[in-house]
Amino acid sequence: MAENPWDERAQLWFLVRQVASRIDRAGQALVRGEVGISLAQFLVLSVVDAYPGDLNQQAVADRLGLTKGTVSRQIDLAVAAGLMTVEPSAHSRRENCVALTDAGAALVLKGDAALADARSSLLPDVAPADLAATLRALGSLNTTLGGPPVPS
Repeated sequence: MAENPWDERAQLWFLVRQVASRIDRAGQALVRGEVGISLAQFLVLSVVDAYPGDLNQQAVADRLGLTKGTVSRQIDLAVAAGLMTVEPSAHSRRENCVALTDAGAALVLKGDAALADARSSLLPDVAPADLAATLRALGSLNTTLGGPPVPS
């Protein structure tokens, strides 16, 4: 009898990628349709909204688990669209700080409302015990792999 090539860690890797991809596609379609920007740009705007103050591109990238280059492209697009500003940091001449404009803040509110309205269709109901166990396991894996602790 052949050994199963899909050990539990391989299954975990595969399933996490599949679930994340499906959620991203659904979120992309929703945000693009309701707000008119990409999910990547909306996520960058959302992080800047959630952490006002001296926030630089690297901090945004770290919070999203993206490269600084990816975030930089999204910031450039947002600045060109009048959704964000980039100013030199008061603490370091080598860094820039990003902030939302009023239009950017309004777009985040609109996107948050659309996501809240669509949450049940984007993320189907999961038994509370299963959801709690999944959150604990993924949070633990994230931290073990070097990610920041997830606020509870």
